[in-house]
Amino acid sequence: MNNETAREELRKSLIAEQLPAMPHSALSVLKLDNDLSKVNINDLVRPIEADPGLAAQVLKFLNSSAFGFQSTISNIRQGVALVGIRIVKNFVLWKAVFSLIPRSKTGSFDVGLLWQDSLRRAMFSRILLLELKRGDTEMAFAGALLQDMAIPLLLKLKTADYSPVLDSLARQPASRRLSDIENDNFGWNHADAGFVLGQHWKLPEILVNLIGNHLRAEELAASFAEQPEYFVVALSSLLPSVTKADWDDRDAFIRLFEKVFSGNKRLFLNLFSRIDIEFEQYAALLQIAQPKQGLFTYIDA
Repeated sequence: MNNETAREELRKSLIAEQLPAMPHSALSVLKLDNDLSKVNINDLVRPIEADPGLAAQVLKFLNSSAFGFQSTISNIRQGVALVGIRIVKNFVLWKAVFSLIPRSKTGSFDVGLLWQDSLRRAMFSRILLLELKRGDTEMAFAGALLQDMAIPLLLKLKTADYSPVLDSLARQPASRRLSDIENDNFGWNHADAGFVLGQHWKLPEILVNLIGNHLRAEELAASFAEQPEYFVVALSSLLPSVTKADWDDRDAFIRLFEKVFSGNKRLFLNLFSRIDIEFEQYAALLQIAQPKQGLFTYIDA
């Protein structure tokens, strides 16, 4: 079965499972033109203010240490004017997706640990592009944050088939990734499932593609100059996982990092250190616990 056939069968099976619906307020925001220069600030503010829970979350985000404003932002319009439409739109987007993903622990799989990995990957992608002054930093953050969003849903919707796959991961050689086991068992992997979910929820096309291509770091290295977001999101998938004491993909990560950013070892070291320092400010917004092992500790492990 080729990838397209497997993805189509996956799409049909997921739709048949009655996927959770995107919140109405988030749908209104997602419908805004992708060319944000055409978006009126009222078009973004109105649906957020109509949802008191979402409005409170946005204000908490805007008043967080991530921005460091000296005075309190008291209304959505003021906040959007200060940080820009793109940042607030992306915050609404990934908070909405978070609300659709089961957060409970099932068997050997802990969703809380998945989100710790996801936030590290998101921070890595955003900070790297900021340092390089390349690409869409906020979309890269969202793409890396949501790259594994399909895993908890697959576990909930296809428990009998998918749970044994996750349980078997701990018994596999370090070189064997989850996607390898998924492809062997189903003919598709969680990146394919994430692509299907993103299309179903009508997420921005670039975000859907970032999620769907996040396992292709080797291929995407060659197109970094044209599509920097794609490579850094895929590269982030090779970061160490909080579920393991060792860094299984260390050699692949370092090889690709040096291939694309040759002579930039200091950047690589600074990235890990900065993520460890700044993790808490983002984690508080997403209600994610602090990892037990800092990212920087894996460098000399």
